[in-house]
Amino acid sequence: MPAGRRWRRLAWIFMAGMVGLHLVFFINLRGRIRKGYPDFTAYYTAATILRDGLGHQLYSESVQYEIQEKFTGQMSSRQGPLPYIHPPFEALIFLPLTLLPYRQAFVVWDLLNAGVLFGVILVLRRSVSTLRSVAPWELMLGCLAFFPVFACFLQGQDSILLLLLCALGFNALKREADVLAGCWFALGTFKFQWMFPIVLLFVIWKRRRVVLGFVAACIPLGLVSAGLVGWQALLHYPAYALQVVKAPSLGGVPSELMPNLRGLALGWPAFFSGTSGSVAAVLGSLLLFLFAATRRGEAPQPQRLELQFSLAITVAGLIGWHTNAHDLSLLVLPLVLMTDYCWHTPARELGSRFAPLLPVLPVLLSPLWIVLWLAIGRVNLMAIPLLWWAWEIGRDMSGTGWSRLGV
Repeated sequence: MPAGRRWRRLAWIFMAGMVGLHLVFFINLRGRIRKGYPDFTAYYTAATILRDGLGHQLYSESVQYEIQEKFTGQMSSRQGPLPYIHPPFEALIFLPLTLLPYRQAFVVWDLLNAGVLFGVILVLRRSVSTLRSVAPWELMLGCLAFFPVFACFLQGQDSILLLLLCALGFNALKREADVLAGCWFALGTFKFQWMFPIVLLFVIWKRRRVVLGFVAACIPLGLVSAGLVGWQALLHYPAYALQVVKAPSLGGVPSELMPNLRGLALGWPAFFSGTSGSVAAVLGSLLLFLFAATRRGEAPQPQRLELQFSLAITVAGLIGWHTNAHDLSLLVLPLVLMTDYCWHTPARELGSRFAPLLPVLPVLLSPLWIVLWLAIGRVNLMAIPLLWWAWEIGRDMSGTGWSRLGV
């Protein structure tokens, strides 16, 4: 068997094994899904509040808890609601799903997520030449084998929708339609902790028209949000969201389960107090952002955007104050773009050509994710290979990585 076919078959076996592991995991947790434990509960609750004409109480814990009890019942492990902490305009997406009972709505949302994920593949095939040699179903299998994508389906989350918006933004940047790219990024501000660093980095990298589209689209989204909940609730929203993400008892994620710099610093209470850990996380985030912002972009023009976009997404995930495992579904983009970059980079040996992908290999292993999540509760350790990967991408952007590849 030729070497290329052998490697391809091994990739199929690996992806099929990861997807099979995910299915077993999903089946074992189906009881918790029926009881309303997934994050989808928060979105369904927010949409129900809007449907009932109670938008001004969208961020009321008592109202959210009362509604959740109606379709989930009382949960012994939860003393309050699973809070909705995203901007008001996103709840409109889930409004049609409230016409269905909770369980059916969850299934429909996951089916829609599958359709959106396939849409991501079709969008990327337009501008990433390497993907055109791979069948769409194979790419879909590869995405489903990625643990953060599986976590998104398990939780009924919205990260795959954000992945689509970022893919559309990348395509627009590829066509030098920077204003349109900014509009796509603005639609993703339901996770503003991702979008703000990405837009700011592209502005620093002299793609300043991005911010014009971003601001132009954010203004109507802000007005829609104000119309849904009122200006008072909207102005109170930042303080409410910050309060929730800082307190696991209110629905925030424990630091040790966040694969970012904040989780890496605060997830070790034996070494860092709350204050010192927060200071370390902030300083580390600033240094990483400055590292990305000061990359000179000396890579050849055809590959420069791929490197920039990959670095922007990786850095945004690491410095975001609230990054979950499912949020890293966005890493599908840098994985695809860096693979395309490596494939088109001349090198003497195949191994050295794909060296820039070496740091991210641990992130592709679902068993490692499951061990870090369920066995030892240390998902924050995933920030280490991601930090290494950001460093390697930045080196290639500045040109120092090219000598390593024999160019």
